Order: sequence, then structure tokens, then C-alpha cells
Amino acid sequence: MRKPVLLLVDDNESFRNSLKAALSREYEVKTGASRAEARTMLNPPPDIILLDLRLNDADPSNAEGLEFLRELRRDWPTIPVVIITGYGDIPTAVECMRLGAVDFIQKVADLREIRARLERALEHARLARRVAQLEQEIEPRELIGESIRMREVKEFVAAAAREGNVTVLVVGETGTGKELVARAIHACGPRREGPFVAVHIAGLPETMVESELFGHERGAYTGAHQTVAGYLERAHGGVLFLDEIDELKADIQVKLLRFLEERKITRLGGSKQIPVDIQLVSATKAPLGERVSEGRFRADLYYRLRVFEIRLPPLRERREDIPLLAVHFFKTFGGPARGVTEIAQEAMDLLCSYDWPGNVRELRNVIEAAILKATLRQHRQVEPSDLPVEIHGAIACPTSRAERSLLEEALARAELAEVERALAQTGGKKTEAWKLLGLNDRFALRRRVRRILQSHPQLADQFPRVREAYGGHSARERRT
Repeated sequence: MRKPVLLLVDDNESFRNSLKAALSREYEVKTGASRAEARTMLNPPPDIILLDLRLNDADPSNAEGLEFLRELRRDWPTIPVVIITGYGDIPTAVECMRLGAVDFIQKVADLREIRARLERALEHARLARRVAQLEQEIEPRELIGESIRMREVKEFVAAAAREGNVTVLVVGETGTGKELVARAIHACGPRREGPFVAVHIAGLPETMVESELFGHERGAYTGAHQTVAGYLERAHGGVLFLDEIDELKADIQVKLLRFLEERKITRLGGSKQIPVDIQLVSATKAPLGERVSEGRFRADLYYRLRVFEIRLPPLRERREDIPLLAVHFFKTFGGPARGVTEIAQEAMDLLCSYDWPGNVRELRNVIEAAILKATLRQHRQVEPSDLPVEIHGAIACPTSRAERSLLEEALARAELAEVERALAQTGGKKTEAWKLLGLNDRFALRRRVRRILQSHPQLADQFPRVREAYGGHSARERRT
């Protein structure tokens, strides 16, 4: 089992050597006598840093340790830093805690206490990373949709996640969920314990793109007062998501291509090559192949980026998923908790008939706003009047009977999926399931489910908990 790596930064050589010898059984101990020396040991990053505040006794302000802490919190925020201090440094140590140190230890503490404090800081960091991961984690099954196109997307996401190193290109219109896919690849793959770093290329200042991506050394340009790690370094051990990759300028394309070939970067103004281990997921809404033909994007970089390509369908091409998504967002934004029990059928018809130029993101925003309007108007359902004006024009041309049937079945499937999930969470207890769904009447849920199963008996096999709790017959029972 790998020992955690401890970086001990202290200018007292005797103290440094004795503590290293004492902790070598539990840790792989690296030592540095100064901020400059310690900086060279941050690639790859250690698991924990033990930092002496008074690194430079020749400095009257004695602020080098404090400045190094600020630098670590800015550029390496996930590394836990424990301050080690003398008796007279307690007020400064408290200030360090305010700046982000996880603990401080007095130098007179015995070895047993130092070990316990370090172990506690490491565990705290592990828990913090896990909480952050759970807050962001998106499993492929939570990429909402049961259409053929979305089932294929989920399969591709799972495959890309399993690989862990394959370079992925996600292609899709604005609002289709490209970052959602990248987060799912991170959350489901072997790099889930590492960082997830998302960068929107178009949002970076044009003159700072190289510095932001690859980092820079102190003095690399006017105003570069400190060495700063770029986004690629910060993603070491995890997944880097580069959105709007088509916006990269030609000179940065060259540098990114070199990184993909060598897996090493050189900071702006530096000469040292730094190994970086990441899975790269990039995304574009523009047809990159056309950009290559026009000479606006390098062909060699294009082929390196699209080793594994995932195409996200626009929402208008998977209309059967609209009810599933609408119900999901309705629950997410607390419709039942606000007294709005469901989306009225007329409103759902409008949602399913609209073309959604803004795709899933637009649908999410519409549902959130509709719940607020329905709450203000004291509607028990989301009514057509709660939807934006542009959506009302979508149903001017009535859908065919076949299309209407498909939409009704998709809505029924969405409702049964919610009930199935509630029964799974309550261990099949119907008395708790209807409360979890935000309903005030236990009989209303039973009546609604039975009506759906009578109209769509073919769905019974897909939701076994619902079938067992509220009736309905399996395909075999229907045949006999």
C-alpha cells in the first residue's frame, strides 16, 4: 500500500532531519528548507504539507511562511497544509487557520501528538474531497433520457470512463450537456479521486490563454510576480475539460498538440518539462472537420482530440425524452414542495411540441420559471399560461395521432419512473412513497398509477416495484 507523501518545509536542518526520521515509517517524507525549494516538490503534489511559519529568520517581517501558505491555497487548494509553530506564533497561527490551513502544531508537541494531528488532517482532506466529489458526481444513469440516441450516449460515456486515459471529443449544440458528459466520465472512471477542472476557452482573455493553460514562471511577463500552475497542472491525476476547443488560436493548438504527444508541459517563461497525467475531454459546438478544411484548425490536433467521439443529439431529435427531463427538473426545483403537484397535460403537450433551440438548458430554465409562476398564481399544476409565450406557438400544427401516442407513453413512463424510484428509496413502503413524492393523498397516487397501467399495460414489465405495489400484469400474465 502506498505511503502518503508528506512535504516538510522548515529552515531548521536539525529539526527537519529528526522529524523526517521519526515519520518515515508512516510517510514518504520530502523536505525543503525554503519556499523556493519546496515549490520544486509540488509536481506531483504531495498528500499533505507540514509548513513552518518562520522560514527565514533573516527577514524582519518573517512572512515567508505566510506568503507560501497564501500561494498554496491559491494554486493547490486541495493539498491540506498543517502549520508548525513556536510558542510565540499562536496569533499568527490562528490567522493561518483563517487563510485555509487545516491545523497548527506547536514545535514542543510530542511525536505522538504530531502523528495524530497529521493523520486527522489527512482524513479531513479525504472527506472533503469525497464530499466535493459527491456534490458534483453524475453517474451515466443520471444523464436523463431513454431514447435510442441517449442510451447510446450513456454507453459511450461508460466506455470512455472505464478507459481512464482515452482522449474524448464531445460534440453537440449549446445546452445539450457537454460538461455534464465530461463530469460523468470523471465521476465514473478510475480518476474520480483526482480533480475535475473545467475550462471555457472562449472565456479566457486572448493574451492570457497560454499562461492560463500551461502556467507561467515568475518574471515571464510584466506583472508575473509569482510562479503559477496552469489548468493542465492543476488537473494532474484527474480530468481536464476544455470547452469550446474550436476557439483555440493556432499557436496554442501547436502547444496542446505537443502536450498530447509528450504528456509534458513547459510553463511560459520556463524551460523545465513537467510531466502531467490527465484524461483530456474537449468539447465543441462547431463542426471541427469544416474548420480543418478551412485551415482554421490543425488536422493533426483534430485527429488527436477525437480518438473517442461522443455526439450529443439536440433535444428536438429526442422528443420522447422531454417528459422525462421535464418531470426530473420539476422535482429538482421542488414543485411538489411548493404545492404544485404536477405538469398539466396541456402544458406537457406544449413542451413536447417546441423545438428547444437552447436544448436541455433551456428546458431546465423554463421549468424552473414555470414552477415559480405557478406558485405565485396558486396553481395546483403547471398550466400552459405558466410557460413562455414562444412555446405557445409551437403547437399551431397539431401532432399526428401516432406522435401524440408516443408522447403520452413517454409521459406515462416518466411518471412511473418517479414512483419506481420512490418505492426503491422507501424499501417498497407505499405509505412512505407517496409522502416522498410530495403528495397529500395516498389514494391519489394509487388511482393515478392504476390508470396509467391500464392505459399502457406494456410498461408494467419495466417497473416491477410499481407493478407489485399497485397491480398490473407482466407480459407473461397478459398472454395467459
